[in-house]
This record gives sequence, C-alpha cells and structure tokens, in this order.
Amino acid sequence: MNTAEREAARIRRHAVLSLLFFSAGQSMTARRLRDELEALHGQVATVDRVRADILWLQDVELVAGISDAATLTERGRDVVLGRAQMPGM
Repeated sequence: MNTAEREAARIRRHAVLSLLFFSAGQSMTARRLRDELEALHGQVATVDRVRADILWLQDVELVAGISDAATLTERGRDVVLGRAQMPGM
C-alpha cells in the first residue's frame, strides 16, 4: 500500500467511526456505512472495502462486529472525540 492509499484508508476509517458515533445506537451495517460514506463524506468505496475497514477496526478494538454490522466501542468513541490516538487512524 502506497502513501496515498494509506492516507485514503485512514480518512475513510475515521469517517466510518464518525458515522457510527452519530448514528442511532452507534451501529450500522456495512452497506449502510458505504451509502453514508458517499452521501455525507463524498467517499466512494465498495461494500467489500467497507467490510475490510470494519475488520481492521475490529482488530484494533475500535468497533465490535456482529455479522455484517459494526458497533462503536468505548475506545472507538475516544478516538472519534480526539481523547485517544490510534496509529492508522
């Protein structure tokens, strides 16, 4: 992954966390996240790319995943609010 791709992934992942933070129940499906990324953040991504981002965010415990949905964790809320730093975010 080159520098531009890493930066695009960082921005997209932060946008995913922000969308979860402001959603009801702080949870969304990958498909809805994809739609919201495009509508609100102007970021075009495939559902597979969003699913890969969800898996990455799960690995670093910023979201919890159940099936095809992601729910923001306490640690994820801290990152969104700028209280905590996460490499790659």
